[in-house]
Amino acid sequence: MTLYETAPTKDSLTLAQWLDKWLRVYAPLRCKSLKTIERYRGLANYVIKGRTPELAWIAATDLPDLTHITLEPALLSLLDVPGLRHERLSSHSVRHIGSLVSVALDKAWRLDLIPVNPMKKVEMPRMDIKDTRSLTRAEIWAIRDVCRGDWLADFIELALGTGCRRGELLALEWTDINWKERSISISKSLEQTREGLRIKGTKGGKPRVFKLPKIALDSMKNQKRTGHARLIFADDHGGYLKPDLISQLIVRRIRKAGINDASLHSLRHAHASNLLSRGVPLPAVSARLGHADANITARIYCHALPLDDERACNEWDRMFVGGEAQQERKRTPYPKMNPNTRQR
Repeated sequence: MTLYETAPTKDSLTLAQWLDKWLRVYAPLRCKSLKTIERYRGLANYVIKGRTPELAWIAATDLPDLTHITLEPALLSLLDVPGLRHERLSSHSVRHIGSLVSVALDKAWRLDLIPVNPMKKVEMPRMDIKDTRSLTRAEIWAIRDVCRGDWLADFIELALGTGCRRGELLALEWTDINWKERSISISKSLEQTREGLRIKGTKGGKPRVFKLPKIALDSMKNQKRTGHARLIFADDHGGYLKPDLISQLIVRRIRKAGINDASLHSLRHAHASNLLSRGVPLPAVSARLGHADANITARIYCHALPLDDERACNEWDRMFVGGEAQQERKRTPYPKMNPNTRQR
């Protein structure tokens, strides 16, 4: 790619033409993940290909002529478009499409192709907030029972014991485990794109090292005896397993255990939510998950801990009601007040 290829022009571009150029030239500078770029392309195609009459109209509109008055109803028309897996696109997907258009138009504004970004005034639909699907202890035991003797049992045990993402687990090599320190190093991830499989960095961009639970470590010792020389989880030829295939196989095991609304990612949620509900500090859990900061962990899992509110009340009562509180009052009695002093 040369400077001449990336240089903006003053020629009038339609929204569809600009989105296509932004995806080719500028999106790769923002994100190195090919999978993410493919996802951006899939979202942008709803606008570029004019999936509704309103979208077709704004897709053919020159950038300087775009207004929030025309953009908003066009994007909202996506709520009536059939989705890939559902009857209609969700508000979540529509918001993502709107965000992508906004980012692309921000770049157009910075390049002086438009005077303002009209998306700043567009009001997108409220996003439906769904509770993070975790697994109870009983459900975890049910999955373990179903996978007893199964080649996926060790994979599931490591996923439950670490909370690692799918790609991180599939990229693991035996050199990533420190048997003496009982720790694991997560520094890379396997990505599946239309062009094939490739290794990239972790989602957070930083490697992390943390301790392995004994049950997960025992599973790795078992996998070591039966696995391949380099990769912890590999196909029959010692190569990388396809992420989408693993997801399908895990879902089959989960459904066989009688759980119909969970996925492979639920194993990660189970690791986090169960640790947090048992009082493990938030920063420690966040570090294991590889989140950029603990606020992300708190935002995702705060609603998944219904027992914590009751625990907070109980702890407060323990301090000020009952035997513990009475003993504390005896040790630190109230100061005597001067009866001649009036409190104002």
